Amino acid sequence: MGNFKCNKCDKEYDNLKSLGSHRFQKHGIKPKDTYDEYVLNNEPKLCECGCGEEPKFLTITNGYRDYIRGHAARVNNNWGHNPEALRKSHGTQKKMYESGELTIWNKGLTIDDPRVKDNINKVMSNPERGKNISKALTGVEKSDEHKEKLSEVAKERWSSPEEREKQSHRRMVWMRENDYTVNSRTEEIVNTILKTLDLVEDVDYERQSYVRDIKAYYDFKIFKNNTYIEVDGDFWHCNPDTKHNEPLYEAQFKNIERDKVKTKWCEDNGYPLIRFWENDINNNLDDVINKLKLLL
Repeated sequence: MGNFKCNKCDKEYDNLKSLGSHRFQKHGIKPKDTYDEYVLNNEPKLCECGCGEEPKFLTITNGYRDYIRGHAARVNNNWGHNPEALRKSHGTQKKMYESGELTIWNKGLTIDDPRVKDNINKVMSNPERGKNISKALTGVEKSDEHKEKLSEVAKERWSSPEEREKQSHRRMVWMRENDYTVNSRTEEIVNTILKTLDLVEDVDYERQSYVRDIKAYYDFKIFKNNTYIEVDGDFWHCNPDTKHNEPLYEAQFKNIERDKVKTKWCEDNGYPLIRFWENDINNNLDDVINKLKLLL
């Protein structure tokens, strides 16, 4: 009794190679497909670097390579940052270029070339590629040269005010999505009004907009006209038209000073600032809505 049975004609064979030859000759099934079906149970074989791509199939006896050509370096020699591996690789490539054995496949090609488009489509069709590669590299020690290079890149990146501002925004979005921020009831009301006016959060406006210059958050920022909105609690910010008009506690004094800083920053930089009191939202909501309509 054989160990491998053809599922097309029920013939049995002692080994996978014989079965593969039979299926190819009699049924036109490629050895790769036989290997996938009988060995992998039709589960895809993926490169072990985590890129999500399929490595080269060798033979029905040997199966697939573990890595796509060149991808093993990502795991085995610190993704090309091993100085000795780099030296050897550059030397080999130089010799291959000089002999004509190796050429730059996309040299002189534009994005309209089908080969370039195919390569782009392959990358775009695998959006988790970067995350999977990073996961596969978890625990792989980086060389001192690699660490130094990463440090230099990070310093150069964060010296840019634009990058720092983007990171602040990303951080605030993450904090909001993971319930690290607390929004008052009156802020939620204003947020609902903005949405009923057909504004989309994080597209037309953002909540908890951070200004690095004064290290402060504004409750809302409308992107269209760069207008900031503050929703102030009567007690905590000492509404002059209420019984809380005089500060008594340290937190109230701090809030008042912070409000002055926020107001001055907007004035100095030409940004409109609208403040709504808790009392207005509770008792004059129509006026609040009309002001927001005029603003938009």
